[in-house]
Parts: sequence; C-alpha cells; structure tokens
Amino acid sequence: MTRPLRGSVRQAAGSATMMYLSALAMSGVAILLSVALPPAERGLLVATTTSATIGVAVGGLSLETFLLAQGRQWLDETAGRRSLAIYTGTVPLTATLAWIFARYSEEANPGIAAVGAACIAASNIPAAAGLTLGQFLSVYRYRAAFAAIAPALYLVLIVAAVEDAELWLLAWLGCQALMAVALWTKHGLSLVRMARRPTPEQERLARLGLTHAGAVAQVFTYRFDQLALARHQGPDVLAVYSLAVAAIEFTQAGAVVAAQRTLGDHADGSAQRLQGVLRRALYLAVGMGLLVLVGLAAIGVLTSGYEAALLLGLILVARSVAVTFGKILSARLVNLGGERATAVIAAGTALAAVVGYSLTAPEFGAAGVAVISVVLFALHSTVTAVVLRKRSEPQVTAAPQADSSEPKVGNVV
Repeated sequence: MTRPLRGSVRQAAGSATMMYLSALAMSGVAILLSVALPPAERGLLVATTTSATIGVAVGGLSLETFLLAQGRQWLDETAGRRSLAIYTGTVPLTATLAWIFARYSEEANPGIAAVGAACIAASNIPAAAGLTLGQFLSVYRYRAAFAAIAPALYLVLIVAAVEDAELWLLAWLGCQALMAVALWTKHGLSLVRMARRPTPEQERLARLGLTHAGAVAQVFTYRFDQLALARHQGPDVLAVYSLAVAAIEFTQAGAVVAAQRTLGDHADGSAQRLQGVLRRALYLAVGMGLLVLVGLAAIGVLTSGYEAALLLGLILVARSVAVTFGKILSARLVNLGGERATAVIAAGTALAAVVGYSLTAPEFGAAGVAVISVVLFALHSTVTAVVLRKRSEPQVTAAPQADSSEPKVGNVV
C-alpha cells in the first residue's frame, strides 16, 4: 500500500462521517448481493427485515435523539434506575411490534422479525449512550464493522448456491446479535452506573414522548409503502421496489450527518451556515443519485426480474432530494426548540402516507407508490421550510440530535 493511500485510509478511519458512510456502503453491498435471490425469496427477506426496522423505529423511543437532547450530564449524573428500565423496556416492545408488522405484511417471518428487532433495539441503547458521551467515532466504527459481516456471509451463501431466504435471514440475525453484544461491552458501563442511582425527580418523559412522536410518524412515511406493497402486490413487486428504495436511500447518507451537525450548532451565525449545509448535502445527494441509477441499470442487465428497479429509481431520485432538505430543515427547527412543530408536521405527513399508500398500492403498484412518496416528502420539506421561516430564533441550551426514523445501520437486507 502506498504512503498516500495509507494516509487516506487512516484519515477515513478517523472520521465519524466516513465511518457512517462506510457502514451504509456495506449495507448497500448486502442489498446488491441479495438480488442473487429469486424475487419471491428476496420479498420474504425484505418484508421480514422491514418489519423489524419499523418495530425498532416505533418501539425504540428515539433514544439517540432523546439522550443527545438531554446531554452528557444527564446521562452521567442524573438518569437513574427508572430511566434505565424505560430504555431497556424498548427491547420487548420492539419485538412485539415487529411481530405485529410482520403479520400485517403477510409475507414476512414473524419470529425472525421479532428477534431481529430485539437485537437491534438492544444495540441501540449502548450506542445512544456512546453518542451522548461524544464517542461518535467509536459507535460508527462498530456499526461499520458489523455491517461488513452481513455481505461476507451473503457471499458464502451465494457461493454455496443457497436460495432459501430464511437462511439468509439467520445470517442477518447473527450480525444484529453480535453487534448488540459488542456495543454493550464497549459502551454499556455508563448504563450500568444508572442502575446504582435513584430515580430523578424530573424524568422528562414528556419530552421523550414528544420527541418520539415525530419520529414514529415519519416511520410510516418512510416504510409503510413497503408493507402496503407486500400486502397488496406480493413479494415479487416488493423485492424490486425495495431494491430501488434502498439504493436511493443510500444517497441520503450526507443528510443524516448534516442534520446531526445542524442540531448541535448553537453558535452565532448558525442560521447563515444552514444554507451551506443544505447546498453541500444537495450536491452529495444528486451526485450519489446518478451513481445509484447506473448501478440499478447494471443490475437490470445482469439479473433476471429486477429490470423495473431503474424506472423506480428515476422516480425516487426526487424523493431523495426532498428527504435531504426535509431532514436538515427539521433538524434546524428542533435546534430552535420546535419539537412540537416537527411532530405535528410529521404526523400529518404520516396520516397522508398511510391513506395514500393503501389506496395506491392495489391499483397502481410500485410506480404509483413511488410517485406518492415523492409528493409526500416534497410536501413535508415544503411545510417545514415555511414553518421554519416564520419561526423566531431564540437561543436554546439543549442540543438535540438527528431524526431517528432513518433506517439504522446494520438493518441490511
């Protein structure tokens, strides 16, 4: 390895943003490898992992957002036994919800979805603690490392000519379980200390509920389209659509990191810096979108049954741009203390999503659902921009974190 290359690798390994992008890249590789499955089998894989993801998003109480909003002092000195009980209670709650969503889809394996959701929720608890303590690089390194295990296992299954989706799901499940154990080992000490402290007088459950309400609402906007397609169009259509969605979501990686930085920017001139953040995130989303479309075209040529993914990708590029703007603008609104406004906007969008996807999926299939999703996210970002423009900018002391509805790294398919 040449010296410049070694330096570049070292620099990437020392950047939390690059580790985040690396984890997403590994998730993307796993998604690409999953097209080796026949569409019907891949539909089972996607329906199951999507059910687990939604279960975690709904039952996980947005811990990363909430704990970062409270800050390091809350975690190190204030939060006590009741707080820990609430956080660990997300594990059985997410498992139950994942089982329910899997049953609704009619194409998923409820048992694997429930166990997978429990493992993801268990790993998110120490990860949230690590991020709150400022250990972004460590958390993202772990996520990147374990996100790389899934494609490695998938390659083994491909070489062995295994086309049983349930065996692929067991490989995915193993990755989630290993990551949970590793993160608890690395970042669980601060949580163990909570068990020794009495319950604080002010638990701040109202803020937890308000923060999570907006996140839950956005989950349905992001993921209910896939459940509706699974129910009304079957696994083959879901397999193609989910491939396009997963590929396009990769282009939004920059928006997640940008939203985190926007949430934590309370210094003078933050409003002026917002324009630069939006501009850079847009360039990244469009540039990566073009690369993703090339990849979808190649998949259509090299595989059988996935040709329609390119058309869906072309439609969903506009969704990627809308999501990029929406995430960053929502982060700025929360930065200014607008949790209630973001929750209301997200709830309205989610209601429209559930109705729109349910009505569109039976008649117009994947293409119709894709168009509806573009309209929904465009409306969400537009309304957020209008509310943000009208809102004054008082100084706030809390530093909330990014929107936790984004599918977590490690939930690879």
